Amino acid sequence: MRRDNAGSKSGKIWLVILAVLLPVIMLSAAAYLLLFGYNRFSLELELLGGEQLTLEYGEHYSEPGCRVLLRGSVFFTSGVELNSPVEISGMVNEDKLGKYALDYQASYMGLEANKTRLVRVADTSCPVITLVPDAPGLQPAPVYQEAGFSAWDNYDGDITARVVRTEEEGKILYSVVDSSGNSTSVQREIPVFDQYPPELTLLGGEELRLPLGMDFVDPGYTAYDKKDGDLTSQVTVEIDHPFVRYSADTYQLTYRVCDSEGNETAASRTLTTVPSTRPVIIYPKSKTIYLTFDDGPCPDTGRLLDLLKRYNVRATFFVVDTGYPELMRRIVNEGHSIGIHSCSHEYAHIYSGADAFFEDVFALQELILDTTGVETWLLRFPGGSSNTISRRNHGIMTELTQAVEACGFSYFDWNVDSDDAGEAKTAGTVFRNVVDGVQENTYSVVLQHDIHSYSVDAVERIILWGQSNGYQFLPLETDSPVMHHRVLN
Repeated sequence: MRRDNAGSKSGKIWLVILAVLLPVIMLSAAAYLLLFGYNRFSLELELLGGEQLTLEYGEHYSEPGCRVLLRGSVFFTSGVELNSPVEISGMVNEDKLGKYALDYQASYMGLEANKTRLVRVADTSCPVITLVPDAPGLQPAPVYQEAGFSAWDNYDGDITARVVRTEEEGKILYSVVDSSGNSTSVQREIPVFDQYPPELTLLGGEELRLPLGMDFVDPGYTAYDKKDGDLTSQVTVEIDHPFVRYSADTYQLTYRVCDSEGNETAASRTLTTVPSTRPVIIYPKSKTIYLTFDDGPCPDTGRLLDLLKRYNVRATFFVVDTGYPELMRRIVNEGHSIGIHSCSHEYAHIYSGADAFFEDVFALQELILDTTGVETWLLRFPGGSSNTISRRNHGIMTELTQAVEACGFSYFDWNVDSDDAGEAKTAGTVFRNVVDGVQENTYSVVLQHDIHSYSVDAVERIILWGQSNGYQFLPLETDSPVMHHRVLN
């Protein structure tokens, strides 16, 4: 009875074990079938460094190696690297140019892989040409005596015999090509024993004429020496006496250049300054008012510009260096004329002499040009050409009025004075003074000052009155009718 019970129990245990293992076995079989039945494997070789390599002649070939990959069509598609041996057949002759094939073979579980690498041994290095230096203290000779040269190539060896030597003016060119087509060129400067001075050429000619008022800018020159080459930067220029822009004169300019051997060349030219040609005056065909404003720009100038723009009226501004560059630009950009009044407006200084006056004028002209892009040739003397403040310097206004016109400036006084710098202290008085004065002239140059707000306040009434009475408003130009006072000094 005991043995029967034991057998019964043992049988039950095996049934349990079988019940547990049977699904595992079935799953394993299915997995094996899926992995090896449907997933097709292949063996691949991946050549490190690529399938084509170039080896420079003279270098040692070092095998980059390869990877063996087992790749599946469904699973392991990226490949699994195997530690399988790879057989390499073939060799690379590092000492001979050419192409060499290396064959790679690997096997694993009945699978095989093959690859071929192509290694090219090439010569890409250029040959070297060495020049023998010229002997120290080489003396002049009718024909240059070659000091010597050699050429060496890393593959061909000594190729001096292949060097092509070409002699040109002042130099010799050496060139060579090796058997692989690599080329090299070097140059030797032929020693020059210079007994000849440089060539000095004056651009613009030897006789120059310059209108007064224009600043002298040298038209240029060139200097060349057979040995030293371009010597233009070493040319020195001397003028026989200081250049004056406002006074007619004749100047001698001397140009000198010296080469490294001490050979010198000199050239000279004459500069003559002459009075500028006066423009032909164009008189207006109808009643005209030229509104002019002195001593600005200032904050009220902006308000005045707004008003002129509203009525589409153009005026003329004789400016001072008051520090309002943006208003200077507005004057020009909105179609008004801009003229020179004074840079400093210091009567005692600017009328102390012609040098001081023109220094002031040219400084303001340059400031206006830099600020607005306009080079103006309109001018109004501080106090007018009839001013009496300048009398402490006898005859100065006679000299200056002639000089500014010779320099190309058109200077304008006025024939209608608003008296806004005198007793007129209200807009109404300014308006009445202008209207009364305008009615006495065919064309009127009106003097106002935009630094006085009451004078600016009168401008709208002046414009409306002028337009309703058939007047046109124009800005002054260099060819506008000049209005000159009688010079009192």
